[in-house]
Amino acid sequence: MKKSVLVINLLICLFFGSTEMEAQGTFQNPNEIEVTESNFATVEALTNVGKRSYHLNNTGELDVSKAMQAIFDEISAIEDASATVTFAPGVYYLNAPVRIKIASIKLIGNGHGGIDIHGANLKGGTIFRFGQKSGPYCITFDYAGRSKAFPSGESPWYNQNLKVELENLSFVGYNNTGVNTADGYSRFRGDEPNFRGLHWYPAKDRYANVEEEGQRAIVLPKAPKGKGVAKCELLRVTGCYFTELYVGIEIADCDVSYINKNWFGQLTYGIRLAGNGQGMMVSDNLFADLETAMVLGKPIFSTFHDNTFAYISKCFEIDNIVNSTITGNSVFNWKISTGAAAYGSFCYIKESNGLNVSGNSITQHIDSRKRTRTIDMEPNGQSFIQFDNSERLMFSNNIIQTLISQTVVRLNNSNNCVVTDNIITYGDGGNAVAETGNSKFNFYRPVDLKKSLQFDVFKY
Repeated sequence: MKKSVLVINLLICLFFGSTEMEAQGTFQNPNEIEVTESNFATVEALTNVGKRSYHLNNTGELDVSKAMQAIFDEISAIEDASATVTFAPGVYYLNAPVRIKIASIKLIGNGHGGIDIHGANLKGGTIFRFGQKSGPYCITFDYAGRSKAFPSGESPWYNQNLKVELENLSFVGYNNTGVNTADGYSRFRGDEPNFRGLHWYPAKDRYANVEEEGQRAIVLPKAPKGKGVAKCELLRVTGCYFTELYVGIEIADCDVSYINKNWFGQLTYGIRLAGNGQGMMVSDNLFADLETAMVLGKPIFSTFHDNTFAYISKCFEIDNIVNSTITGNSVFNWKISTGAAAYGSFCYIKESNGLNVSGNSITQHIDSRKRTRTIDMEPNGQSFIQFDNSERLMFSNNIIQTLISQTVVRLNNSNNCVVTDNIITYGDGGNAVAETGNSKFNFYRPVDLKKSLQFDVFKY
């Protein structure tokens, strides 16, 4: 009897021992984040109570999600924690979601802040690579409070807040589009780009429910309800790279956001704002090979300027925008660009008040029709540029070069709007600007290239 028990115990030990050994080969144990002679520091956290160093595997060969979670849990346990966390160059593979519950947090990468998996096939800088099981919310920033108010010192203080900054980081998803770009191609091998001619919306039947399963790299959730005030106060994203994701940045609501000098490529959506976005500033970003660059709920006194878009289905989808500007953006969809570019639109704005759209340069070399998404077979009746329910819209000094054989710019149920001095070209059967629905008191002045004042005499 004793012999049988010993044998059973031995088998159990062997089974669990081998399982543990197997697991050790796939993920970094959270107990192994301490810096030693063999495990050098790859993560440094500067906190309000001093500096801490950690070892997080940066080879991309081990799942470090549990170890990374342990690091952030340790930091969040600091009373009134604030932290700047710096990551060494390398690949940090995450195959489970990570949640960061710190009211004030900044993450910084090092080295060349980007990747080129569709050409040079080189990795560089600090890369977070998400495995299949890390979604749908890969890195979520959660709300946290403070023991007392500043500077009044009032205590207890029930306010929960969220302020997030990201700098020089790359986020690579688990190929959420269904297009085989993960293997990449190399122009140095003379390969044909394997994503040309394909759509940037998840392949049919890839997901049971893409909204529930599609990966979001960065998530700012809705503020919790309960005692006290809770809000997302600040988001700043600079010099970051997002690719192979369903959504790059998912925001519930945010008081102030600065999103600039980033690259969004090979995604379904670049930035999505579900609710209010007061003081939203999105500028100097590149959006390429996307279904839709920005889907925005209600940006208020916000600016979207000097961004570049290429090979993209849609630039802006906005529910309601107030006292804001869309200026100085450049769009280039050429005739042999990706399938996504075949179904283009610059903007579809459902409601606006006090919006200025000016100084944009837009080139669409395909006779496209606006779809809800790139896989839709039929057009939905919307124009390439469409404003519904607009009040006091200024649309001026834009250059719009298209081959579109329908209305290029449409004002629908819009009042007190001005459309002036735009250069708009279109294909056979098309026209520049149309007013539909219950629209009134709108002013339209086209550029007539056949009529001009005489030029001055040249002098030298």
